[in-house]
Amino acid sequence: MYRTLFELGPLSVHTYGVMLAIAFWLGIELSARAARKHDIDETRIIDLGIIILISSVVGSRLLYVLTHFSEYESDRLGIFRVWEGGLVFYGGLIAGIVLGIGYLMRKKMPVLRVTDLLAPQLALGIALARVGCFLNGCCFGKASDLPWACEFPPDSQAGSVMAGTTIHPTQVYSAIANFIIFIILRRMLHRSYRPGTVFGSLLVLYGGWRFVIDNLRHYEEHMRVGVLGGSLTFNQIASIIMIVAGLLLLLRVRQKDASASHA
Repeated sequence: MYRTLFELGPLSVHTYGVMLAIAFWLGIELSARAARKHDIDETRIIDLGIIILISSVVGSRLLYVLTHFSEYESDRLGIFRVWEGGLVFYGGLIAGIVLGIGYLMRKKMPVLRVTDLLAPQLALGIALARVGCFLNGCCFGKASDLPWACEFPPDSQAGSVMAGTTIHPTQVYSAIANFIIFIILRRMLHRSYRPGTVFGSLLVLYGGWRFVIDNLRHYEEHMRVGVLGGSLTFNQIASIIMIVAGLLLLLRVRQKDASASHA
């Protein structure tokens, strides 16, 4: 674990923030290149990337604050100190998708084609962000005695909550899984496909993986939902919704393909 890269006086440059910045920069760069190959205005893709960047940070912070509001009751200004940590991925994902699609519709761009081009980069960005999570000591797993289980230092979130305990490095699991998803989606882009197939596959693959890995992640009790005996987390409910949305999109694409073949 390596939380801080370096310090400049009172300013600390945190590893997680750097990994997040690299993820967005690389995602925008690769998406712009893909846009050029598919005759889509790359300047609008860059604008879209900036919109997704801002909305993702705001959305993920907002959802964290809503689910951990007690932490800020005596320190309302702490809500805005994002650099101290406290982001919920699904909040950023939802905000990014909604505002991103809104931008595409307003500019009258092909929504499914563009979201297909962006899908692999989203998986890659998540993989890089999870590396940042591991170095930061957040988004950690439950206790484990497996040979690769990790014990985090006490100055990290994982180390303070799971003091003296080896735990699942769920951040590493997620980084590897999302990198594999990135490769799968990139290969799909190089084949003949109906618009919406790649993005729909991302929703199913990521949602399915996130549902599984959450069984190994540590969560506060208030992050569990009162269904199935309270055994599901909020993120697992969101994962189910994502899987269903992806399957519906893939079904719609398949129906359109069948209709076209019978025309």
